[in-house]
Amino acid sequence: MPPPLDPANRYAAIDLGSNSFHMLIDDPRPDVIEEMATIVERGVTSFKTLLAYKGIVMLDDAQLFRVLERARDLGALVNVHAENGHLIDELVTAGRAAGWTAPRYHALTRPEVAEAEATQRALALAEAAGAPIYVVHVTCARAVEALRQAQARGQVAFGETCPQYLLLDEGVYESEDFETAARYVLSPPLREKSNQAALWAALAAGTLQTVGTDHCPFTQEQKARGRDDFTQIPNGLPGIETRMGLLYHHGVRAGRLSPSDWVRVTATNPARLFGLYPRKGTLIPGSDADVVIFDPNRRKTLDAEALHMNTDISPYAGWELHGWPRDVLQRGRFAVEDGEFVGQPGDGGFIARTTEVVTTNPSRYD
Repeated sequence: MPPPLDPANRYAAIDLGSNSFHMLIDDPRPDVIEEMATIVERGVTSFKTLLAYKGIVMLDDAQLFRVLERARDLGALVNVHAENGHLIDELVTAGRAAGWTAPRYHALTRPEVAEAEATQRALALAEAAGAPIYVVHVTCARAVEALRQAQARGQVAFGETCPQYLLLDEGVYESEDFETAARYVLSPPLREKSNQAALWAALAAGTLQTVGTDHCPFTQEQKARGRDDFTQIPNGLPGIETRMGLLYHHGVRAGRLSPSDWVRVTATNPARLFGLYPRKGTLIPGSDADVVIFDPNRRKTLDAEALHMNTDISPYAGWELHGWPRDVLQRGRFAVEDGEFVGQPGDGGFIARTTEVVTTNPSRYD
Protein backbone atom coordinates (compact mmCIF):
# COMPACT_ATOMS: atom_id res chain seq x y z
CA MET A 1 0.00 0.00 0.00
CA PRO A 2 1.18 3.59 -0.63
CA PRO A 3 2.57 5.39 2.42
CA PRO A 4 0.16 7.68 4.27
CA LEU A 5 -0.03 11.34 3.36
CA ASP A 6 1.75 13.86 5.55
CA PRO A 7 -0.98 15.12 7.92
CA ALA A 8 0.72 18.53 8.09
CA ASN A 9 -0.68 19.37 4.66
CA ARG A 10 -3.92 20.88 5.94
CA TYR A 11 -4.62 23.17 3.01
CA ALA A 12 -3.87 21.10 -0.09
CA ALA A 13 -7.02 19.99 -1.90
CA ILE A 14 -5.08 17.77 -4.31
CA ASP A 15 -2.02 15.58 -3.94
CA LEU A 16 1.14 17.57 -4.50
CA GLY A 17 2.86 14.80 -6.34
CA SER A 18 1.14 14.60 -9.69
CA ASN A 19 1.24 18.41 -9.49
CA SER A 20 4.51 18.60 -7.62
CA PHE A 21 7.44 20.95 -7.21
CA HIS A 22 10.74 21.56 -8.94
CA MET A 23 13.42 23.28 -6.90
CA LEU A 24 14.71 26.32 -8.78
CA ILE A 25 18.47 26.87 -8.72
CA ASP A 26 19.55 30.40 -9.64
CA ASP A 27 22.87 30.61 -7.77
CA PRO A 28 24.66 27.25 -7.65
CA ARG A 29 27.31 28.16 -5.10
CA PRO A 30 29.18 25.21 -3.56
CA ASP A 31 26.88 25.19 -0.52
CA VAL A 32 23.80 25.18 -2.77
CA ILE A 33 25.19 22.28 -4.80
CA GLU A 34 25.73 20.42 -1.54
CA GLU A 35 22.17 21.19 -0.37
CA MET A 36 20.72 19.50 -3.46
CA ALA A 37 21.11 16.20 -1.59
CA THR A 38 18.84 17.41 1.21
CA ILE A 39 16.18 18.50 -1.29
CA VAL A 40 16.23 15.06 -2.93
CA GLU A 41 16.06 13.31 0.44
CA ARG A 42 12.91 15.28 1.19
CA GLY A 43 11.20 14.01 -1.96
CA VAL A 44 11.76 16.79 -4.48
CA THR A 45 13.77 15.00 -7.14
CA SER A 46 13.86 17.53 -9.97
CA PHE A 47 15.55 20.91 -10.33
CA LYS A 48 14.56 23.83 -12.55
CA THR A 49 17.27 25.85 -14.30
CA LEU A 50 17.13 28.65 -16.84
CA LEU A 51 19.46 29.80 -19.56
CA ALA A 52 17.43 33.02 -19.93
CA TYR A 53 16.59 36.05 -17.75
CA LYS A 54 20.12 37.43 -17.54
CA GLY A 55 20.98 38.97 -14.20
CA ILE A 56 17.95 37.41 -12.49
CA VAL A 57 17.91 33.61 -12.61
CA MET A 58 20.09 32.76 -15.64
CA LEU A 59 22.87 30.21 -15.22
CA ASP A 60 26.02 30.24 -17.31
CA ASP A 61 27.34 27.07 -18.90
CA ALA A 62 29.71 26.19 -16.07
CA GLN A 63 26.97 26.62 -13.49
CA LEU A 64 24.52 24.44 -15.40
CA PHE A 65 27.21 21.80 -15.88
CA ARG A 66 27.82 21.66 -12.11
CA VAL A 67 24.09 21.29 -11.43
CA LEU A 68 23.85 18.50 -14.01
CA GLU A 69 26.78 16.62 -12.51
CA ARG A 70 25.34 16.84 -9.01
CA ALA A 71 21.88 15.78 -10.19
CA ARG A 72 23.43 12.81 -11.98
CA ASP A 73 25.02 11.62 -8.75
CA LEU A 74 21.77 12.09 -6.81
CA GLY A 75 19.52 10.41 -9.37
CA ALA A 76 17.63 13.67 -9.94
CA LEU A 77 16.38 15.20 -13.18
CA VAL A 78 17.32 18.73 -14.31
CA ASN A 79 14.71 20.77 -16.16
CA VAL A 80 16.04 23.48 -18.45
CA HIS A 81 14.33 26.57 -19.83
CA ALA A 82 16.33 26.85 -23.04
CA GLU A 83 16.68 30.37 -24.42
CA ASN A 84 19.95 32.25 -24.96
CA GLY A 85 19.78 34.95 -22.30
CA HIS A 86 22.79 36.89 -23.57
CA LEU A 87 21.31 37.20 -27.07
CA ILE A 88 17.88 38.16 -25.72
CA ASP A 89 19.42 40.80 -23.47
CA GLU A 90 21.25 42.36 -26.42
CA LEU A 91 18.10 42.41 -28.56
CA VAL A 92 15.99 43.87 -25.77
CA THR A 93 18.55 46.60 -25.09
CA ALA A 94 18.66 47.52 -28.76
CA GLY A 95 14.87 47.46 -29.04
CA ARG A 96 14.32 49.72 -26.08
CA ALA A 97 16.93 52.15 -27.42
CA ALA A 98 14.98 52.22 -30.69
CA GLY A 99 11.80 53.10 -28.84
CA TRP A 100 10.09 49.73 -29.06
CA THR A 101 7.30 49.48 -26.49
CA ALA A 102 4.46 47.32 -27.87
CA PRO A 103 3.85 43.66 -26.92
CA ARG A 104 4.87 42.46 -30.38
CA TYR A 105 8.48 43.28 -29.55
CA HIS A 106 8.53 40.65 -26.85
CA ALA A 107 8.45 38.00 -29.57
CA LEU A 108 10.87 39.85 -31.84
CA THR A 109 13.50 40.01 -29.10
CA ARG A 110 13.17 36.29 -28.24
CA PRO A 111 13.59 34.64 -31.69
CA GLU A 112 13.56 30.94 -32.50
CA VAL A 113 17.33 30.89 -32.90
CA ALA A 114 17.71 31.85 -29.23
CA GLU A 115 15.75 28.73 -28.25
CA ALA A 116 17.35 26.42 -30.82
CA GLU A 117 20.89 27.39 -29.79
CA ALA A 118 20.19 27.10 -26.07
CA THR A 119 18.53 23.71 -26.54
CA GLN A 120 21.56 22.37 -28.38
CA ARG A 121 23.89 23.83 -25.75
CA ALA A 122 21.93 22.40 -22.84
CA LEU A 123 21.92 18.98 -24.49
CA ALA A 124 25.69 19.19 -25.06
CA LEU A 125 26.32 20.07 -21.41
CA ALA A 126 24.11 17.20 -20.26
CA GLU A 127 25.94 14.81 -22.56
CA ALA A 128 29.28 15.97 -21.17
CA ALA A 129 28.00 15.53 -17.62
CA GLY A 130 26.52 12.11 -18.35
CA ALA A 131 23.23 13.35 -16.90
CA PRO A 132 19.63 13.04 -18.06
CA ILE A 133 17.94 16.30 -19.05
CA TYR A 134 14.39 17.52 -19.56
CA VAL A 135 13.83 20.55 -21.82
CA VAL A 136 10.68 22.44 -20.85
CA HIS A 137 8.13 24.21 -23.07
CA VAL A 138 9.67 23.43 -26.47
CA THR A 139 8.15 25.71 -29.11
CA CYS A 140 9.85 25.22 -32.46
CA ALA A 141 10.94 22.65 -35.03
CA ARG A 142 14.64 23.44 -34.61
CA ALA A 143 14.56 22.63 -30.89
CA VAL A 144 12.62 19.43 -31.63
CA GLU A 145 15.28 18.41 -34.13
CA ALA A 146 18.04 18.98 -31.58
CA LEU A 147 16.22 16.66 -29.16
CA ARG A 148 15.64 14.05 -31.87
CA GLN A 149 19.31 13.99 -32.79
CA ALA A 150 20.37 13.69 -29.15
CA GLN A 151 18.01 10.79 -28.60
CA ALA A 152 19.25 9.13 -31.79
CA ARG A 153 22.79 9.28 -30.33
CA GLY A 154 21.53 7.45 -27.28
CA GLN A 155 21.42 10.46 -24.98
CA VAL A 156 18.89 10.39 -22.14
CA ALA A 157 17.04 13.54 -23.14
CA PHE A 158 13.37 14.42 -22.78
CA GLY A 159 11.16 17.29 -23.85
CA GLU A 160 7.86 18.99 -23.06
CA THR A 161 5.63 21.30 -25.04
CA CYS A 162 2.42 23.15 -24.10
CA PRO A 163 -1.01 23.59 -25.71
CA GLN A 164 -0.35 27.24 -26.53
CA TYR A 165 2.56 26.29 -28.77
CA LEU A 166 0.53 23.55 -30.45
CA LEU A 167 -2.47 25.79 -31.14
CA LEU A 168 -1.56 29.50 -31.12
CA ASP A 169 0.94 31.42 -33.25
CA GLU A 170 2.79 34.70 -33.41
CA GLY A 171 0.05 36.38 -35.42
CA VAL A 172 -1.69 37.32 -32.15
CA TYR A 173 1.05 39.86 -31.44
CA GLU A 174 0.02 41.93 -34.46
CA SER A 175 -3.15 43.17 -32.76
CA GLU A 176 -3.19 46.94 -32.34
CA ASP A 177 -5.12 46.48 -29.10
CA PHE A 178 -2.67 46.35 -26.19
CA GLU A 179 -4.81 44.12 -23.98
CA THR A 180 -5.28 41.55 -26.72
CA ALA A 181 -1.61 41.35 -27.65
CA ALA A 182 -0.33 41.50 -24.05
CA ARG A 183 -2.51 38.51 -23.15
CA TYR A 184 -0.13 36.31 -25.18
CA VAL A 185 3.19 37.56 -23.81
CA LEU A 186 4.93 34.47 -22.45
CA SER A 187 8.40 32.94 -22.62
CA PRO A 188 9.34 31.46 -24.92
CA PRO A 189 6.89 33.42 -27.08
CA LEU A 190 4.46 32.00 -29.59
CA ARG A 191 6.11 31.04 -32.87
CA GLU A 192 5.40 30.95 -36.58
CA LYS A 193 2.49 28.63 -37.31
CA SER A 194 4.64 26.26 -39.38
CA ASN A 195 6.24 24.94 -36.17
CA GLN A 196 2.99 23.41 -34.94
CA ALA A 197 3.10 20.41 -37.28
CA ALA A 198 6.57 19.51 -36.01
CA LEU A 199 5.43 19.68 -32.39
CA TRP A 200 2.38 17.47 -32.98
CA ALA A 201 4.50 14.96 -34.90
CA ALA A 202 7.11 14.93 -32.13
CA LEU A 203 4.45 14.09 -29.54
CA ALA A 204 3.09 11.23 -31.63
CA ALA A 205 6.61 9.92 -32.34
CA GLY A 206 7.79 10.18 -28.73
CA THR A 207 10.49 12.80 -29.36
CA LEU A 208 8.54 15.01 -26.96
CA GLN A 209 7.26 13.03 -24.00
CA THR A 210 4.89 15.38 -22.18
CA VAL A 211 2.48 18.30 -22.50
CA GLY A 212 2.57 20.73 -19.60
CA THR A 213 1.07 24.20 -19.34
CA ASP A 214 3.59 26.62 -17.78
CA HIS A 215 0.45 27.90 -16.05
CA CYS A 216 0.59 31.60 -15.04
CA PRO A 217 -2.86 33.06 -14.25
CA PHE A 218 -1.99 36.75 -14.56
CA THR A 219 -4.91 39.15 -14.82
CA GLN A 220 -5.40 41.87 -17.40
CA GLU A 221 -4.59 44.43 -14.73
CA GLN A 222 -1.25 42.76 -14.09
CA LYS A 223 -0.48 42.58 -17.80
CA ALA A 224 -1.18 46.32 -18.05
CA ARG A 225 1.98 47.04 -16.05
CA GLY A 226 3.82 46.86 -19.36
CA ARG A 227 1.55 49.18 -21.35
CA ASP A 228 4.48 51.53 -22.04
CA ASP A 229 7.29 48.97 -21.91
CA PHE A 230 6.92 45.43 -23.25
CA THR A 231 9.64 44.18 -20.90
CA GLN A 232 7.37 44.91 -17.93
CA ILE A 233 4.48 42.71 -19.11
CA PRO A 234 4.33 39.66 -16.82
CA ASN A 235 5.27 36.59 -18.85
CA GLY A 236 2.78 33.72 -18.95
CA LEU A 237 -0.80 32.70 -19.54
CA PRO A 238 -3.32 30.42 -17.80
CA GLY A 239 -3.73 26.88 -19.06
CA ILE A 240 -3.95 24.25 -16.34
CA GLU A 241 -7.74 23.77 -16.59
CA THR A 242 -7.93 23.67 -20.37
CA ARG A 243 -5.05 21.29 -21.16
CA MET A 244 -6.95 18.00 -21.30
CA GLY A 245 -9.86 19.36 -23.32
CA LEU A 246 -7.67 21.17 -25.83
CA LEU A 247 -5.52 18.10 -26.42
CA TYR A 248 -8.53 15.87 -26.83
CA HIS A 249 -10.36 18.16 -29.25
CA HIS A 250 -7.34 19.24 -31.32
CA GLY A 251 -5.27 16.10 -30.81
CA VAL A 252 -7.44 13.00 -30.54
CA ARG A 253 -10.50 14.24 -32.45
CA ALA A 254 -8.30 15.78 -35.12
CA GLY A 255 -6.39 12.52 -35.60
CA ARG A 256 -3.04 13.93 -34.44
CA LEU A 257 -2.87 11.76 -31.32
CA SER A 258 -4.32 8.39 -30.43
CA PRO A 259 -6.27 8.12 -27.16
CA SER A 260 -3.29 6.21 -25.74
CA ASP A 261 -0.91 9.00 -26.83
CA TRP A 262 -3.19 11.51 -25.07
CA VAL A 263 -3.04 9.62 -21.79
CA ARG A 264 0.68 8.99 -22.14
CA VAL A 265 1.73 12.62 -22.65
CA THR A 266 -0.58 14.03 -19.97
CA ALA A 267 -0.37 11.39 -17.22
CA THR A 268 1.81 8.31 -17.62
CA ASN A 269 4.99 9.88 -18.96
CA PRO A 270 5.12 12.70 -16.38
CA ALA A 271 4.65 10.14 -13.60
CA ARG A 272 7.45 7.96 -14.98
CA LEU A 273 9.86 10.84 -15.52
CA PHE A 274 9.35 12.48 -12.15
CA GLY A 275 9.37 9.51 -9.79
CA LEU A 276 5.65 9.02 -9.19
CA TYR A 277 4.96 5.86 -11.20
CA PRO A 278 3.22 3.50 -10.49
CA ARG A 279 1.52 5.30 -7.62
CA LYS A 280 0.39 7.94 -10.11
CA GLY A 281 -0.05 7.95 -13.87
CA THR A 282 -1.67 4.54 -14.23
CA LEU A 283 -4.59 2.42 -13.06
CA ILE A 284 -3.18 -0.83 -11.73
CA PRO A 285 -3.50 -2.64 -8.39
CA GLY A 286 -1.76 -0.56 -5.72
CA SER A 287 -1.94 2.76 -7.55
CA ASP A 288 -3.83 5.71 -6.11
CA ALA A 289 -7.06 5.43 -8.14
CA ASP A 290 -6.72 8.95 -9.50
CA VAL A 291 -9.29 8.91 -12.31
CA VAL A 292 -10.57 11.47 -14.79
CA ILE A 293 -13.94 10.55 -16.25
CA PHE A 294 -13.86 12.32 -19.58
CA ASP A 295 -17.01 12.86 -21.64
CA PRO A 296 -16.04 12.97 -25.34
CA ASN A 297 -19.40 14.55 -26.20
CA ARG A 298 -19.45 17.23 -23.52
CA ARG A 299 -19.04 20.73 -24.98
CA LYS A 300 -17.24 23.63 -23.34
CA THR A 301 -16.69 27.25 -24.38
CA LEU A 302 -13.39 28.56 -23.06
CA ASP A 303 -14.38 32.04 -21.93
CA ALA A 304 -12.66 33.16 -18.72
CA GLU A 305 -15.90 33.46 -16.74
CA ALA A 306 -16.75 29.83 -17.51
CA LEU A 307 -13.45 28.56 -16.08
CA HIS A 308 -11.97 28.30 -12.58
CA MET A 309 -8.43 29.68 -12.95
CA ASN A 310 -9.03 32.92 -10.99
CA THR A 311 -8.15 35.21 -13.88
CA ASP A 312 -10.07 37.37 -16.34
CA ILE A 313 -7.90 36.17 -19.21
CA SER A 314 -8.54 33.20 -21.48
CA PRO A 315 -6.07 32.77 -24.34
CA TYR A 316 -8.74 30.67 -26.08
CA ALA A 317 -11.70 33.01 -25.53
CA GLY A 318 -14.67 31.95 -27.63
CA TRP A 319 -13.20 28.56 -28.57
CA GLU A 320 -15.64 25.67 -28.22
CA LEU A 321 -14.28 22.24 -27.41
CA HIS A 322 -15.96 18.92 -28.11
CA GLY A 323 -14.89 16.77 -25.14
CA TRP A 324 -14.42 17.87 -21.53
CA PRO A 325 -13.80 16.23 -18.12
CA ARG A 326 -16.96 15.39 -16.19
CA ASP A 327 -15.71 13.90 -12.91
CA VAL A 328 -12.37 13.58 -11.15
CA LEU A 329 -11.56 11.08 -8.42
CA GLN A 330 -8.50 11.43 -6.21
CA ARG A 331 -7.48 8.21 -4.47
CA GLY A 332 -10.96 6.88 -5.22
CA ARG A 333 -12.89 9.86 -3.83
CA PHE A 334 -14.67 12.50 -5.89
CA ALA A 335 -12.84 15.80 -6.15
CA VAL A 336 -14.99 17.02 -9.06
CA GLU A 337 -18.54 15.92 -9.83
CA ASP A 338 -20.28 16.97 -13.01
CA GLY A 339 -17.77 19.75 -13.55
CA GLU A 340 -17.95 21.21 -10.03
CA PHE A 341 -15.26 20.98 -7.37
CA VAL A 342 -16.45 19.01 -4.34
CA GLY A 343 -13.14 18.43 -2.58
CA GLN A 344 -11.93 20.02 0.63
CA PRO A 345 -8.68 21.55 1.91
CA GLY A 346 -6.70 18.75 3.48
CA ASP A 347 -7.86 16.13 0.98
CA GLY A 348 -4.43 16.22 -0.64
CA GLY A 349 -0.88 16.30 0.55
CA PHE A 350 2.74 16.31 -0.51
CA ILE A 351 3.99 13.03 -1.97
CA ALA A 352 7.71 12.39 -1.91
CA ARG A 353 9.04 11.32 -5.28
CA THR A 354 11.61 8.62 -5.97
CA THR A 355 14.99 8.95 -7.65
CA GLU A 356 14.51 6.12 -10.10
CA VAL A 357 15.99 7.75 -13.21
CA VAL A 358 14.31 6.86 -16.47
CA THR A 359 17.05 5.86 -18.87
CA THR A 360 14.91 4.99 -21.85
CA ASN A 361 12.24 6.97 -23.61
CA PRO A 362 9.01 6.44 -21.64
CA SER A 363 6.95 6.93 -24.77
CA ARG A 364 8.29 3.58 -25.98
CA TYR A 365 6.78 1.72 -23.04
CA ASP A 366 3.66 -0.36 -23.56
